[in-house]
Amino acid sequence: MQVFRAYFKVMRASAGGIAIYLVVFLGLSVMFSSAGSPRTMGDFTQTKTPIAVINRDKDAPLAQGLASYLAETNNAIPYPDDAEKLQDALFFRNVEYIAIIPDGFSADFMAGRRCAVQKVIVPDSVSSRYVDMRIDKYLNTARLRLQYGGEESQARLAAAARADLEFETPVAIESASAFGSSTQGFVYYYRYFAFAVLAMIMMGVSSIMMAFNKPDLYRRNLCAPIPARSMSLQLAAGHGVFALGCWALLVSASSALYGKSLLSSGLMWLYCLNSLAFTMVSTSIGFLVGSSVRSHGAQAGAVNVIANGMSFLCGVFVPQSIMSKPVLAFARFLPAYWYVRANDAISALSRLTASTLRPIYGHILIQLLFAIAIFATALLLVKERQAA
Repeated sequence: MQVFRAYFKVMRASAGGIAIYLVVFLGLSVMFSSAGSPRTMGDFTQTKTPIAVINRDKDAPLAQGLASYLAETNNAIPYPDDAEKLQDALFFRNVEYIAIIPDGFSADFMAGRRCAVQKVIVPDSVSSRYVDMRIDKYLNTARLRLQYGGEESQARLAAAARADLEFETPVAIESASAFGSSTQGFVYYYRYFAFAVLAMIMMGVSSIMMAFNKPDLYRRNLCAPIPARSMSLQLAAGHGVFALGCWALLVSASSALYGKSLLSSGLMWLYCLNSLAFTMVSTSIGFLVGSSVRSHGAQAGAVNVIANGMSFLCGVFVPQSIMSKPVLAFARFLPAYWYVRANDAISALSRLTASTLRPIYGHILIQLLFAIAIFATALLLVKERQAA
């Protein structure tokens, strides 16, 4: 096992670069997953727009009912009917909406004549739309009562409209996943997992390959009493142990960061299976890069270009849901795309059945096929160089 022991002695030289990728990944994972974690649903409180209501229709019950309704559904601030004071209130943003009920509004409404509530708003105010909706809601309800409810007096009409507006429909917000929210921190962690494991394994495996492929060392190994097959097997065992070590380290970090929520989700085994498949892909890519490059500068460039480029194109850093169709069509030819597809499918699971798991297994199988194809390409490249 001389080659196997030498493998990890050489690995120490790359420990610094691998540790940098690990620290950066863990820092980004904690930051992004904390920012992307869901806020508590069910604590919704309606925002009330600060408004001023000027009722120039005085004692008309319908106008009073509208003014009262606006005061209850918004943050009504009392202001006198003074143009200068109202302009100052709007300028200093003490109010964002001034609703003016003109004189004779109620009588015109009851007679079916054209009438409207005047308004003065902050320019480009979004909140003013909600106040407009409240006014329309009240007047439309009163209009329906007037036409079909047989209400003839303003007092009865205003009371009936307010009674209708008291009804509310209860709304319950439920998670789409029976295994927890699809936006838990560990979902983001395992999405960024692809970048970290790819960069770490590429850096480690390619460093070992470059060291053992140096011309002098390679010729010396050919003269060694160790059979070439045994040497290759020991190198392969070293690659496997190193890759599994990186995978186990990152999975352990996820358990330390999100242990309770991750275990209670019931999906950890699927995340582990998907990440293990991509770990095999990363190992094959590292083997290919190590068989191709000859300098540390080329190695660093290959690691950065492949890890970052694949992460951006395949949906690791940018969600696939907001990416353009041409980019996604190109990304389908990259293994990280199928890793992210599987990760998103796992996050959206509502139940564990054969039909829901079949697409996930399909995405994982595609990753394994990528790993085999890339590894075969690397072996072919090695064989051609040996023959040359």
